Amino acid sequence: MKLKDLLYEAYHALSVNRMRSVLTILGIVIGIASVITMNALIGGVGKSLTASIGGNQMRVVTMYPFVESKRSDFEALQQQMPEYERIVLSQTVAGGELSYKSKAFTPTVTGAESAYSDAMSLKLSAGKFFTSAEEERGDRVIVVGRGTLKNLFGDEDAKVLGREVFLNGDSYVICGILEGNASSSNYNAAYVPLKTAETRLGASGLYQAVGVAKGEPSKEEMSELSKKTGKVLTKILGGNKPEETVSVYSMSDLLDTMSAVLGGFNLLLGGVAAISLLVGGIGIMNMMLTNVSERIREIGLRKALGAHARDIVRQFLLEAVALTVIGGVVGIVCGYAGSYGLTVLIGALNPALAFSPAIDPVAVMVAVGVSVLIGVVFGYYPASRAARLDPIEALRYQ
Repeated sequence: MKLKDLLYEAYHALSVNRMRSVLTILGIVIGIASVITMNALIGGVGKSLTASIGGNQMRVVTMYPFVESKRSDFEALQQQMPEYERIVLSQTVAGGELSYKSKAFTPTVTGAESAYSDAMSLKLSAGKFFTSAEEERGDRVIVVGRGTLKNLFGDEDAKVLGREVFLNGDSYVICGILEGNASSSNYNAAYVPLKTAETRLGASGLYQAVGVAKGEPSKEEMSELSKKTGKVLTKILGGNKPEETVSVYSMSDLLDTMSAVLGGFNLLLGGVAAISLLVGGIGIMNMMLTNVSERIREIGLRKALGAHARDIVRQFLLEAVALTVIGGVVGIVCGYAGSYGLTVLIGALNPALAFSPAIDPVAVMVAVGVSVLIGVVFGYYPASRAARLDPIEALRYQ
């Protein structure tokens, strides 16, 4: 039989029992849809996290001492580790209340050196980060996130450069506005010069630091650099064990960890989806066996008229594959619709968690391939059973 005839026969056979066909492919639809949905969501999360780490940050090693530290400790680290282009200090200030007229807000206030902006690839939508001269003088200037603007001025796009606000009772001039939406870590942030934080905001002796490596080191080199940094800084701080003295990690280490976690979720959800696809495949086999039983006389007549066993196999296999491919396509559409719907819902419930699903063309091709494979695997037994029927016995069947 020609392919055109096989396709027509498959369409006719499946359309006779449309409701049964629809119910049969539900398992395939659910399995494929769940895989596509979770793949798009996890891919979107990974893409959002990767996008938030850019520029110099792939060359950055972050250091969080658990013990009190001094500027001289990090100067010593810089001298002992020439691998670093520079080491930039910062401190988080607890309880910094920012106010404007009758409105008040408690942002995440960080005292930082002027080079912090370049080291962490901070982007500003307006104004500038404070300069080294302003940092050395301890000027009362402040860089704020858009969420901080929204809480103080009622609009995250407010034009407030040069406006005076109060931080713990002292006046500060807004010199810059950070880019970033509600999902950005800097949305509710405020940055002041490190010297200002030390002299006016009571910053403690718990410095944090970011070291920017020279050149373009590989992931492996960054991982080794972070380990070496932990050992050297522990010795400088008088500690015994790095894990008890300081937390040191590179952005590449962080990305690897996140990728491993997201990959684990993918495997777990893939296992759940595989069970659904298995159930769907069994449903396909059951339906095809029923079809064979209902069409025994038809099969006998075809064989009596000269149809070969391979023609019968092809016909029933095509019907099974058509069912699974239809289920796969519907599942892909439902999966993408579901992923977009879930991201919209997540964004509506918590704007800070907003992200877009990442559509992976490879996942679509794999889904279609799996659908075809299920049709072939679970359709072959019913097809071969139909092909083995004796035409004389089949024609006698009532």
